[in-house]
Amino acid sequence: MARKRMIDPKFWSDDKMMSITPMHRLLFIGIWNFSDDSGIHKNSNEMLKAEIFPCDDITIDQVGKLKSDLIDHNLIVPFQNEEIELFYVKNWNIYQKINRPIPTKYRLNEDSRRTQGALTPNRIEQNRIKQKREQDKHSLTRDDLNTLADKYPTVDVQGSYRKFELNLQKNNRPSVNEMAEFELWLIRDEENEWNKRIKSNDSVTIYCPDCDKEKIVSEGPQARETICDCETQMLRKNDYLHEKERLR
Repeated sequence: MARKRMIDPKFWSDDKMMSITPMHRLLFIGIWNFSDDSGIHKNSNEMLKAEIFPCDDITIDQVGKLKSDLIDHNLIVPFQNEEIELFYVKNWNIYQKINRPIPTKYRLNEDSRRTQGALTPNRIEQNRIKQKREQDKHSLTRDDLNTLADKYPTVDVQGSYRKFELNLQKNNRPSVNEMAEFELWLIRDEENEWNKRIKSNDSVTIYCPDCDKEKIVSEGPQARETICDCETQMLRKNDYLHEKERLR
């Protein structure tokens, strides 16, 4: 039974995928659709032809040649289970994340594991897996962040994203829909920024304790940094009066 599968955009720029032809890639993706939830499929050229190329002008032998090339590229690994010829999509969990998978009815025997290495990737493959997992930690691309920066011009989107990721790590919580969750985070940041701007536009009275001069200025840097004509640092009047009262 065919199943819906996901295709990561990074698939198309993967080194292994770029080293094979479009027909190889089409067959490989088609195999995902018709493999079970463990990435196992019957090793039958006729079945692959019927499932993936039912109306295409391609022969069973040509499908078999494409499949052999995928084996040579170590993308699928043939094995036997109870005399049934099968193959396994190597590193299946890199390509597909399946919720509530249906258990496979096949199993890899010890000989298959030893001779084919289906479940034991080499060091290079382990590094690719590690890099893939590291990339998946940051599912929002640069284009995604640029789009959000255009949508929320008053917010430092890059800085907010770093804080968002740190918050996920701190709470040890995976993101179900990172784009939606981060956009809610940005909306909150935008509201905070707006509140700061409103506050900075509030007026405040500042006072010079040396010459008793007062000024009305905007809250913010102007209230903190204004120097009186007598060259004395002016203070917020309310703060000055409260401190004076406290020291009595």
